[in-house]
Amino acid sequence: MIYYNYKKNKKILSYRKMTALISSVLLVCTAAVPCAGVYAEESAVSESVESMQENVTVSGDYSYSLDTDGYAVIEGCTSQETELYVPEQIDGYEVLEIGKQAFYNVPAEKIVIPACVEYISADNPFVLCESLKEIEVSEESENYSSQDGVLYSKDKTEIVCYPRAKEGDSFEIPEGVKKIFPACFNCTSLKSVKIPAAFETLSRHAFAESALEEIDLSGTAVEEIGIMAFAGCTKLKSVVFPENLLSIGLAAFYGCSSLSEVELPETLTNVGQSAFMGTSMTEVRIPSSVTSIGYNAFGYDESENPIENFTIIGEYGSAAQTYSTDKDEEYDYHNSFTFISTSAYEEQKEYESLDTKTSGDYEYTVTEDGISIVFCTAIDEVLEVPSEIDGKTVTGVYKNAFQTCGASEIILPDTVKTIGEYAFPETLKKLTFPSGCTEIGGDEPFIFCTSLESVTVSGADGAGVVNSSGGEYSSQDGVLYNKDKTVLIVYPPAKTDTEFTMPTGVKEIASSGFISVQNLKTADLSGVETINSFAFEGSTVLESVKLSKDLKLVGNDVFFNCTSLKSVRLYDKIETIGDYAFGYEYDYDAESEYLQNQESGLTEEDSGEQSFEKLTEGFKIYTDEGTMGYDYAKACGIEIVENTVEIGGKNVDKNFLYVICGVLIAVIVGIAGFFGVRHAVKSSKKKSKDKDKNKNKNKEA
Repeated sequence: MIYYNYKKNKKILSYRKMTALISSVLLVCTAAVPCAGVYAEESAVSESVESMQENVTVSGDYSYSLDTDGYAVIEGCTSQETELYVPEQIDGYEVLEIGKQAFYNVPAEKIVIPACVEYISADNPFVLCESLKEIEVSEESENYSSQDGVLYSKDKTEIVCYPRAKEGDSFEIPEGVKKIFPACFNCTSLKSVKIPAAFETLSRHAFAESALEEIDLSGTAVEEIGIMAFAGCTKLKSVVFPENLLSIGLAAFYGCSSLSEVELPETLTNVGQSAFMGTSMTEVRIPSSVTSIGYNAFGYDESENPIENFTIIGEYGSAAQTYSTDKDEEYDYHNSFTFISTSAYEEQKEYESLDTKTSGDYEYTVTEDGISIVFCTAIDEVLEVPSEIDGKTVTGVYKNAFQTCGASEIILPDTVKTIGEYAFPETLKKLTFPSGCTEIGGDEPFIFCTSLESVTVSGADGAGVVNSSGGEYSSQDGVLYNKDKTVLIVYPPAKTDTEFTMPTGVKEIASSGFISVQNLKTADLSGVETINSFAFEGSTVLESVKLSKDLKLVGNDVFFNCTSLKSVRLYDKIETIGDYAFGYEYDYDAESEYLQNQESGLTEEDSGEQSFEKLTEGFKIYTDEGTMGYDYAKACGIEIVENTVEIGGKNVDKNFLYVICGVLIAVIVGIAGFFGVRHAVKSSKKKSKDKDKNKNKNKEA
């Protein structure tokens, strides 16, 4: 019996035993008796020979059994005729069914099926008919039909069997067919089969041990490739998978020795045990969508020996990486394959495709407008890159070009127009940026430059100038901006300043713009409307940040792991706040505990993707109800402080402020009243004196 050998439920045979079983199944023509039990999990493949003999009656060339309603089920045939007509009755019993072993090894070239047959075993009773060229069905049949010798369901939505010895090396499955039965094309001489768009089900052993050279499933609705569907197809060279494929079954491509490469779709989640064992593949890219990979799925020959230098390409932390070193001492199973990330692999292939030349410390490739530096071996502490190499103008810097040079200062010539992502080394402290540069590759070009202290666009003064040399970048005080200084590209992580005020006019901070800054404690971001993902991530010394009243978007993880930042004030114009943007840090203790439990076997290996984030203790968000900031804090369980206003860098309670304002107003009114009374008294006295003076003047007159 073959179980579903998924590691997670421990229904696993020794992989050596499993391979022996698969090999024996292939030797007896894949879809034969042992295949019937593939669907079973804990039951035998079929009844024992003894129990079957007890229920079977022999009548002439046929052996049959009776079903519960008294109808005959053909169980075997010994006829040596080249044309075989299935009887309508045997010993007075109407033939209603053809069993799974009914025609094993009969030499017939043609088999005719009467209208009375209502069911033909799904395990393909014709699979061992090596001479069979044609199957014919009575036109009066209500359950089956035939066309050009091929057996179909009555409505032609299913193909039951393609005769093993049928002439021709190509076949086009008719439009409307959605399913082919198990072992349908098993051991046929077909080299190519065209499959219609409506096709849905590719059953187990469907093309096993056939002469198939290529198969294109693109555009079909197939979501699962059945167990051993193409096993033993030694001539199969090309497979195109459907875009919506979810699963590749056990040993699906086992023994496909001519298959050297496959492109797995991004929808795939499961790759069964031994799925590609015995192919000629030396590497495979496994998409991150894959969460389950069975034993020996990749990287093993048919004798279960690991393929030397086999490479697994995938994403870090994915099932692909886990598979590359997967082991199970209980079953004597231990992978040791090379793992490389998808991005690194693509870079490697891209690099290998370049036509490079070497001159001194530089390796370069010729481009349309000059040359691009691909690699640098210089050991200079201060590296001044020439504007010409071998008489050609240096116009580009390729990705990773200076990663291994170890320089602390690099001066690029103004002729450089493009710079690839991750071009600079971790040791870099000072960069003189070319004024003619129009493009920096990637969203986070300086992500690994943790020692960087300043970036200066050549020709820019300390106060910053708008680049007038055709380039798209400018600088101010060692900080890199876009040309018109509306976007901050990078604030050097090792810049020594502890305070920073965003220049007027800057509206956006690029991804990882301030990532892991080492000295910056306070940042005034007034005027900034967009802060992209990871902008301040890992800036553990940052204590205070002043956000703009015009801020609209805050990306994912913007202030993640800013452990010294205990509060922020958010205003009502914010429309978007990404995951873990405020108030979260990495939980190293939880990660350590998880890894220890996993090593001890206390954590299930297939427990899914783990995340280790926790709220920063004491973190608060100052905002008001009805704002995006309020909703974010509420959803995350972050403390909210309402009804406050910032004055002089301090958060003041509005109610307290109202009281103070009331008192001040009362005092002002009181003072105004006091001076008003004094003024009235003075005016009265003055009028009295003036009146007396007038009287005296009248008397004298």
